[in-house]
Amino acid sequence: MKKILQEIKKTKSDRLVSISYVNEDEGVSIYYHFADKTPKFKEIKIEIGNEKEVESITPIHPNAAILEGEITEMYGIKFPGNPYSGKRIFLEEK
Repeated sequence: MKKILQEIKKTKSDRLVSISYVNEDEGVSIYYHFADKTPKFKEIKIEIGNEKEVESITPIHPNAAILEGEITEMYGIKFPGNPYSGKRIFLEEK
C-alpha cells in the first residue's frame, strides 16, 4: 500500500478525474484515474480484496474527499484521513 501511495504522490501535479470501485473475481479493487495537461490519462489500481479500508489520498488530492465519500456511502469502504469519513454526503440517513 505504501508503494502505491508513493506512486500517487507523483501525480500531485496531475488532476484526479475519478475513483472507481470494481468488484473483480479476485476481490475488490479501487482505481484512481488521473489526467495531466496534455491530457494523458493514468490509472493506478489498489487491490483491497476483502478489506474495508483504504488510506485516503485527500492530503495529496483534496478533491478525492467527495469521491471517496461516495464510495463509502455506496460500498462501505472506509478511507481513514478523509474529512467526510462517517458523514453522509449524498444519501439520506435511514
